[in-house]
Amino acid sequence: MGEAVYAGQVLGEVGNSGNSTEPHLHIHAERDGLGLDLEFTGITGPLCRGRTIRT
Repeated sequence: MGEAVYAGQVLGEVGNSGNSTEPHLHIHAERDGLGLDLEFTGITGPLCRGRTIRT
């Protein structure tokens, strides 16, 4: 918590946990208590709840 992250840095891995039906990743970023927009190379459009992205 409170760590700086950089472009290209591995933040986590996708996998199953708990009661999930497929591998997934939960990620959240904030600064000073406010949520930040996230941007990923090679993915266009908004990242929002329920969107499926296949690479």
